[in-house]
Amino acid sequence: MKRYANLIKTCVVAGFCCAVSAVWAVDIPMDSKLAAGRLEAKTCYATLKNKGKLVGYELNGDLLMSSAGRLVAVPSSSSHDVGDGKPRRYQGGGLDVEIKPLSDEKTETIKNITYTIKEHAVAILIEKGKRRRFRLDVLFNCS
Repeated sequence: MKRYANLIKTCVVAGFCCAVSAVWAVDIPMDSKLAAGRLEAKTCYATLKNKGKLVGYELNGDLLMSSAGRLVAVPSSSSHDVGDGKPRRYQGGGLDVEIKPLSDEKTETIKNITYTIKEHAVAILIEKGKRRRFRLDVLFNCS
């Protein structure tokens, strides 16, 4: 009987540890409703998608992602922008994200004063020492 009690305690502790680590995990895909307020009045921002699902937004030097049901803004630690062909890095709050562009396509409409950049990239996300790599489709719109 004691052996089963110890086994149950071990399972409960292991389950708790897994639940605690999941609380801090970045949600990919992210919940788009979390960033709605930050994007409402903005005219220029980039949407990041992986396999058609929203991963985050690049906005005014911040990378917006969702983590455990809340919005996380990871500040930029580089001076590069979407479309310049250079890797962009975001660090803060226990996250390290690097976005490496593979290719881009730029379009400009003078009449409507819009500017669009479509970029294919690879993102490397390091969270608590765990590394994830995934492809991104980045769409930067400015109007």
